[in-house]
Amino acid sequence: MLEYVFLGSNGSLQDEQSGNTSLLIRSGKGSILVDASVGMSVAVLADIDALFLTHEHIDHVYGLPSLVHQLWLSGRTRPLEIVFHEGMDGLVNGFLNLFMLREKKGMFPLVLKHSAYHLFGDMAITSFKTDHTDSSIGLMVESRGKKLVYTSDTRPGGVLSESMMHPDVLIHEASGLSKNEELLVRKGHSSGRDAALAAKEIGASILVLCHLPPTYEAKEDILKEASEVFGKTHLPKVGQIMEIGENNG
Repeated sequence: MLEYVFLGSNGSLQDEQSGNTSLLIRSGKGSILVDASVGMSVAVLADIDALFLTHEHIDHVYGLPSLVHQLWLSGRTRPLEIVFHEGMDGLVNGFLNLFMLREKKGMFPLVLKHSAYHLFGDMAITSFKTDHTDSSIGLMVESRGKKLVYTSDTRPGGVLSESMMHPDVLIHEASGLSKNEELLVRKGHSSGRDAALAAKEIGASILVLCHLPPTYEAKEDILKEASEVFGKTHLPKVGQIMEIGENNG
């Protein structure tokens, strides 16, 4: 059973509805956290196998030292893999060194990895380069015939390959409306319309939007515009476990 939980779904600005975008993905005995911001307690209780950091921006990485610290306080002894693009070595090691986490008594092994392919439980996870920063990545997660593709932050186009065709769920950033697409592209982002076009292009079963602006009204406007292009578009249900294959987002 492949399932995902949004711990947050906003972009850089949090609001009362949600914190920054972060995902827990699990299947069988495997579980991973994608980006470290909100919901650290959920990741600790899930006893995650790995943390994937999609890129270096603050809303995606600021929870890293707190996550490691809380896992240590919870009594973890087995290694934690931390996966990221090699261009983030300085940032990740800087966080760990700043809080002297490796020097904690009984600290579990922290295994830093740059490889593009991983196996955790029933999940095969492939990372791919996105068009956001020099170090940004997205993820494709496959398990028992189910497929989830997560773009993280990216400009539209050129990200999704043949291997990602026909995912059960495409989770795509949607940082604004089409009227602002020129500005969004300059900043390395996509609109909800861009996300919907990508979902159509790769034949996704459903599209879930994320990296959203604050306020309910802004989210609903983006959803409306995306749904006009791709009907099976949803906003995230923060904190709700979603099983891949259910007929909703």
